[in-house]
Amino acid sequence: MSTIRFRIVPPVGRPGEPVFVTGGHPTLGDWDPARALELRWEPPFHAGEVEVPQGTVLEYKLTRGHWETEAVDAFGHVPPNERHEVWMDHTLHHTVADWKDRFSGRLTRESVRSIALAGSRDLLVWLPPGYASDPARRFPLIVLHDGANVFDPVTSVIPGVDLAADELVTALSRERATGDAIVAGVCHPDGFTEEDASLRDFDLSPELGGEAYARFITGELVPYMDTHYRTLARPEARILGGVSLGGLNTFFTFLRHPGVFRGYVGLSAAFEDVQGAPPAHSGQLLALADHKALPAGVRMYFDFGTHGLDECYDGYFRDLGCLLRERGWTDGEEFTIRHIEGGGHDEISWRSRLGDALRFVAR
Repeated sequence: MSTIRFRIVPPVGRPGEPVFVTGGHPTLGDWDPARALELRWEPPFHAGEVEVPQGTVLEYKLTRGHWETEAVDAFGHVPPNERHEVWMDHTLHHTVADWKDRFSGRLTRESVRSIALAGSRDLLVWLPPGYASDPARRFPLIVLHDGANVFDPVTSVIPGVDLAADELVTALSRERATGDAIVAGVCHPDGFTEEDASLRDFDLSPELGGEAYARFITGELVPYMDTHYRTLARPEARILGGVSLGGLNTFFTFLRHPGVFRGYVGLSAAFEDVQGAPPAHSGQLLALADHKALPAGVRMYFDFGTHGLDECYDGYFRDLGCLLRERGWTDGEEFTIRHIEGGGHDEISWRSRLGDALRFVAR
């Protein structure tokens, strides 16, 4: 016999609702949702385990207790059965993109040509439910880096946890904390440069290709979105955000190309950049120190955790706060910097923090 453990990350809207594993084995109800394995809510996971003979092939699906509520992928499609051949103890991890009875909006994929980048970038665009139902309405725009991680757990980096930006925007709109918005996730190429930096890092790092990428965002992507989608084509209706180096490039874009976005989000922003500069030598903190004044009407959210890479970030954000205050900005008004106890430098932590970030900058 082997023990198979399930660890399921639910959608962000109502995470504590019961989750079931229904499958073709007696321990999973023999495809009867009424007899399925109900998981325990152990935030941020639903967890459970079964013991089955070695050699068993487990096929299963995730539901909230009925077939009408089974899990769907980021595009709203019902995926094939999950399948695992049992030969030893094992833990199966899944992130539920959404439930069939609650999926809303529309996720599309396209490619955008760029002169600044001398190539193209794949773009994932999520359109809120009201986009199709009200053809005269225009919407705010949220642009997020690391597009492969923004909506789809299948394309997200290990352990397959996405930032759930579409679910968060829907939930925040339902709370009336924000309105509906179009969300665009910019994907980065795979592979590495001659400097052994990933092409993703090359895109985002101000020390490498970050300037060209920032020109692409402000001078090409934003006009493209305003032309091809019903956006509210003005700075106060736009938010730019990212995690780690994406958070750093967001700040870099603010300094170098002000006036395109009103809201800026940097989760675990990597102010050390790829060279690992200490706070006193951080390129973007030095650039900020050279600014005599900062624009009004901007809202900027930063945070960092206490685990992983984030536990080394206190000095960067202490200096960042001092520099912003010296230039006339006020905590809780133009900016906030939050130290997240228990937070880490990973998607599962950023997913839990992105909602507060969007809520602050959209206020």
